[in-house]
Amino acid sequence: MWVDTHEDLESLLKQEISAQIAKPQTDRVVIFQMLATFYIKYVQIFRSMEVLYDQIVHPQKRRVIHHVLEGIMGRILELKNEMVKLEFSEFHYCDDILQDLKLTP
Repeated sequence: MWVDTHEDLESLLKQEISAQIAKPQTDRVVIFQMLATFYIKYVQIFRSMEVLYDQIVHPQKRRVIHHVLEGIMGRILELKNEMVKLEFSEFHYCDDILQDLKLTP
């Protein structure tokens, strides 16, 4: 479970870095969809990491996972803040992105 979650986090970080290096987008819809996709993926990783933290008994590993969880929570808050600034709204509808990722709302 740790390996899968770690690989998901690494691939997401690579996607995020490549998106930042790419040519800046000016279309608000495209930017919002990109941010919402990252937000949803980070929430998925957070949930699996939380289960992992709950199930592990090694104190050293728990400390490391706790640190990673704090970092993921911080990034989720940053993405949410960027989405609020972009859309001027606290509520976002990500139904189309959830369908693209084949997730249930």
